[in-house]
Amino acid sequence: MQPLFNFVGSSAPLSVLAFLGTAAALAALAVAAVILLARRNRFAAGRVAMAGGGIAAAYVAALAAFSLASGARQVEPGNAKYFCELDCHLAYAVVGSRRVGSLGGTPADGAFEVVTLKVWFDPGTTSPRRGDAPLTPNPRAARLVDAAGRSYAPSAEGLRALETEWGAQAPLSRALRPGESYTTSLVFEVPAAMRAPELLLTEADPVTRLLIGHENSFLHRPVPFRLADSSPSPAVRG
Repeated sequence: MQPLFNFVGSSAPLSVLAFLGTAAALAALAVAAVILLARRNRFAAGRVAMAGGGIAAAYVAALAAFSLASGARQVEPGNAKYFCELDCHLAYAVVGSRRVGSLGGTPADGAFEVVTLKVWFDPGTTSPRRGDAPLTPNPRAARLVDAAGRSYAPSAEGLRALETEWGAQAPLSRALRPGESYTTSLVFEVPAAMRAPELLLTEADPVTRLLIGHENSFLHRPVPFRLADSSPSPAVRG
């Protein structure tokens, strides 16, 4: 299947350059306006401010246009979602999900949803001069969303209980070299009768809200993983 990306068209480098270039231009114009005001040249300062406003408006318009043009996309089971790290990509795929009533002898207040991910550093996405250096990914944020739009954060208690059965789980901040992969599990405490669950795995850096084409940008639709509905079973064992 065709992989999905957290950036539209995998345009991370251009998006970051556009953001940094716009920020630098606005900063330079702000400094110029302050200098002109200090010299009592209000007319020139006003023209500079207008130029800055035009640049900011053009950036916001581009941000909104890309976001509003984003269609509803969903990562189906067996497919992967790629996170763009400028000169390389990390692929995330859900390789299993299960809803259980308890973990490691710890009962859930409802049920535990255990979602297992495979994370892979795709070596075919590196730049020619990158080399074999390890990559520490940008911070990730994960939550589960049900059919009613209710959101559930990962359960620290559920993860501790899972680790008593399955052993320590790798954090999503784990560094990888090109071609390396690992599997890890996330645990969410959810209602036992939850339907149509989706895993929303995104970047946690707030600056992504301002990057054109990023799934976190204002008005942009996210790209969730679809999970299969499941009925809770009493426990999970490793």
